[in-house]
Amino acid sequence: MTLAEAGDTKHPGGMAVKLEGREARFHFVAQSAPGDKYDEPEGAPVEGDPVSLERRADGAEGWLAGLLAGSGSREIASIEQWSLREDPADRRNGLTVEFHSGAKIYSRIL
Repeated sequence: MTLAEAGDTKHPGGMAVKLEGREARFHFVAQSAPGDKYDEPEGAPVEGDPVSLERRADGAEGWLAGLLAGSGSREIASIEQWSLREDPADRRNGLTVEFHSGAKIYSRIL
């Protein structure tokens, strides 16, 4: 369900799902590909090799990363799981999904 349907009016875009009996909420923010123009039709998808995960984080972050990697989408170039970052000061729960087009989706676990 959407975050609004789950009662969250603070975050405009996202979803809430049940994972192992607990609710997990994801907030999404998109960054367009360089050169995208909103007043023109979307171009053909930019594809490359599908992404694979070497490691999977625990909990909701790992679930979403696994779901996206397992989709086999040829548009996804990489998935960064924030809790697996090298610098402990930079670790949070969320993902950066980068597409072969240069567009990105940031998903913060609430």
